[in-house]
Amino acid sequence: MSLIDSYESTRLSLLDVAMDKLRIGNKKGMVHRIFIASKLAAGLEKKDKKTLGTSIDKFLKNCQTQLSQEAPSGVMLFYNQHALHCLEASQEIIMMFLKSLTDSFPNFTENHVLSFTENVPTRLFHHGWADVCLPIRPLEQKHETSDSLSQVVVNLIKQTVALSDYVNHNVQKVNYKARCETLLASQVQLIVSEEIMEFIVADRSLLATSTYVEKYTKPLDVVLDQELIWPLEVRLFPYM
Repeated sequence: MSLIDSYESTRLSLLDVAMDKLRIGNKKGMVHRIFIASKLAAGLEKKDKKTLGTSIDKFLKNCQTQLSQEAPSGVMLFYNQHALHCLEASQEIIMMFLKSLTDSFPNFTENHVLSFTENVPTRLFHHGWADVCLPIRPLEQKHETSDSLSQVVVNLIKQTVALSDYVNHNVQKVNYKARCETLLASQVQLIVSEEIMEFIVADRSLLATSTYVEKYTKPLDVVLDQELIWPLEVRLFPYM
């Protein structure tokens, strides 16, 4: 064996480094993070939202048990007419959740992917998953801004990161969901306003969750430049 072959056989790939980190952290797999903005069906009361939140919580737990993956974490904020999801889980659980938003939970009438981050080193929400029904208040005037949509989404994510930091430091893991809802109901200044959520959901340039799933599951059909040339290029020698 040459020196080059010996080096290639011992060199670690990026996948090897990532898997080593998982083993050191005692993790079953990589954790990804996705932000989703949704519009709710008209006429939903608080009890309907709590029932919906309980159904999603049960769905995520079933996904975890079925796939033997890391436990999902994050938060789902129910506004009056909209919802914001921040889900941290494996790729398989995230895809099952995206499909379920359209197929199993029709009360989410519109769903748009805001951001997806692969292989996050740390979770935003350390204590698990929680659904929170925010106090109902009438919408004020429509949100107007000179910022681009991407900047609005970035600001939304920044505010959610600040929210998660506050929750991690002030909400104990015992009875986490109830404590989380009680705390956030009194700290609405930490939460993205529904006017901004309405502004984001109304933008048609965002990728719908159904389109995201379709693009993810559709086989990649790549046409090489040389396939568009006629006559076909003939290589006389393998090194040319």
